[in-house]
Amino acid sequence: MTQSFNRKIQDAAEVSISEAEEMCFSGLLEARGLYDAVAQAEFLDPLSGNFFDPFLFKDMLLTCEIIAESLLQQEKIIVYGDYDCDGLTATAIVVRLLRKLNTGADVDYMIPDRLKDGYGLTEKTVNLLIAKQPDLVITVDCGINDYQEIETLMQAGIKVIVTDHHQPDDAKANQALTVLNPQLADAGYPFTGLSGAGVAFKLAQALVQYLDNDQIDLAPALCLAAVGTVADSMPLESENRILVALAVSVFRQKASLGLRLIAEKINNSAKIDASFFSYSIGPRLNAAGRMGNITPAITLLLSDELEEIEKSLTELEELNDQRKELEQQIYSEAIMQIDKMSLKEKQNMIVIADEKWHTGIVGIVSSRLVEHYSVPVITFAGSEEGLQGSARSAGDFDFLAAIDSASEYTVNYGGHIQAAGVTVETEKYPAFRKRLLDYALANPIKKSDIEEYQYQYVLPHSILTEDFAKRLTLLEPYGQKNEKPSFVLENLKIEQWRTVGQGKHVSLTLRLEDGRLVSAIAFNAQSFSRLFRQNDLVNLLVNVNWQEWNNRFSMQLQVLDWVVPDSDNLIWQDSARIENTYQLDNQQIDNLLNMYGLDKKQFEISNDQIIAVTKYIQQYVGELEKGFNITLLARALVREMQLFINPFILTRILSMLKEIGFIESDKIDKNNRRLRINHHANERKSIQDTETWQNLNAQELMLNVKR
Repeated sequence: MTQSFNRKIQDAAEVSISEAEEMCFSGLLEARGLYDAVAQAEFLDPLSGNFFDPFLFKDMLLTCEIIAESLLQQEKIIVYGDYDCDGLTATAIVVRLLRKLNTGADVDYMIPDRLKDGYGLTEKTVNLLIAKQPDLVITVDCGINDYQEIETLMQAGIKVIVTDHHQPDDAKANQALTVLNPQLADAGYPFTGLSGAGVAFKLAQALVQYLDNDQIDLAPALCLAAVGTVADSMPLESENRILVALAVSVFRQKASLGLRLIAEKINNSAKIDASFFSYSIGPRLNAAGRMGNITPAITLLLSDELEEIEKSLTELEELNDQRKELEQQIYSEAIMQIDKMSLKEKQNMIVIADEKWHTGIVGIVSSRLVEHYSVPVITFAGSEEGLQGSARSAGDFDFLAAIDSASEYTVNYGGHIQAAGVTVETEKYPAFRKRLLDYALANPIKKSDIEEYQYQYVLPHSILTEDFAKRLTLLEPYGQKNEKPSFVLENLKIEQWRTVGQGKHVSLTLRLEDGRLVSAIAFNAQSFSRLFRQNDLVNLLVNVNWQEWNNRFSMQLQVLDWVVPDSDNLIWQDSARIENTYQLDNQQIDNLLNMYGLDKKQFEISNDQIIAVTKYIQQYVGELEKGFNITLLARALVREMQLFINPFILTRILSMLKEIGFIESDKIDKNNRRLRINHHANERKSIQDTETWQNLNAQELMLNVKR
């Protein structure tokens, strides 16, 4: 599919701008598996899409009958939810609906304390439920594998309905009266990607239909379900795409008062989109569960009283600020712990633990560490049962399978392929950690070649217009399995650039081939400033954004990655080919020089170069640990250290520094590697004692290099 798209974009130069844009847009749809006109039209107009019939769930009719009878008999109903954003929104959907039906039934909710009770139904929370003497318990976003706890409730005379979306153990998942979970093999539902809140919304749809109540507006429930869906990183395809698109379109008018107030206070000047759910609402609701104080979050979602909601929002902001502070502290301590590891211990997976860390925060720390190191991460904190860990995956790594390989050392675990929770007895942690690192070594994540990734979607400058940027919004909402499209723009001239955000980000003005100027922003791009200067040419991997600010729309590029354009110098242009040829016979560099017509001076290494590379590594080792392209690093050294160097020379110097024990390094792929400083080397050899130095010196390539 990529090859077809590449061909279309490359051929665009031979057609009109409008035709080229059409081919580009068609290619984006085909890359999403949409080949015929009908499928493309449905995708581009999710607001006209239709939800699946909720009664396709095998147990839905019986579920509605049980709930309707319970409402009719004015029984006591408890909705038992989860403490994360998905669970909270699912709880709010069901509780709000049952209370709106206004039948006189006693409708309450219960959400376990993340720090004291743990996830799902437990012996402790079951006893608390029994003490409340409900007639019916409805679980949302949990319960699917809590068969023993459900049996205890049923034996106590309490009816139990389970609604969940987590991976079930099908052999044990049918202990309740009814079970609504699209993941069940016999669920009967055509879409398995619903969130917990999504399943709750399907129950709300069905119940309103079953009771033939056309007075209830399900738009607030729709908005809650959309927030839960996006915050829980569910795939934005099929029914989820329709659900989120509809919610975005009505959010400011129809969402519950608490959600609308968040939008007014935090996002008043910008449009509502799916990213607002994941980056603004989700973290605030999750902060309540992480910090062990769920009350302001659930109050915000259930209340319709302005004063009560404003108080809850203030408390949520305070909890979120506390969460950020604690998160940064744990993250910094985690980085320090990882810095002390050998490269082998962190090249395929990172497993870290500290009994003093906060169990509610380690999940988000794991996510940040995945972003930093690009490998799967489990971060453990202390708990009553031992060490409680939260795992986050990278790439296509199956974390549940990894933990399953070490299940003999676990107390319990569960979750998704991409994210999981696990508890390990403290004394078994070393064995568990070793087993997981061994699993990751045998099953490394598949890393796409960076150059191939960058050059999948080469965009002609002529297509880059505000009309094109606006048209791309038809692909929204973006999220899992419908990522924002990225494009490569080649040979952009840097007209102006400046650092912003206390030097963390770079704001750019770029000149296109036709003379037009476009603005761009590169976040967390400190290394950009070491690579490029005004009037340089650059190839960029970008998102093309159509953004709103103060009620005005404009196009802005968001820079994701960058590379130096092609060079006439073969050593820079094709460093991999030069390196491969050198490795074939590294004792006879003259053969390489003659083969490519190169000058020997381009391969000579001086003491100043070795010192400069060493200083650069010491200054920027944190970035280099995450990975680097050898050609880009050589260019950064040229710009930053003001010296002559090229990829070949840099590779030789890195080899010498590795051989003396100053650094550890490994390859990510053919063009990229990573390194760390070895602080624990007992005794380092002299540069002149290394095999690389002796080989190069024998060929008269070492210039006055001192011990």
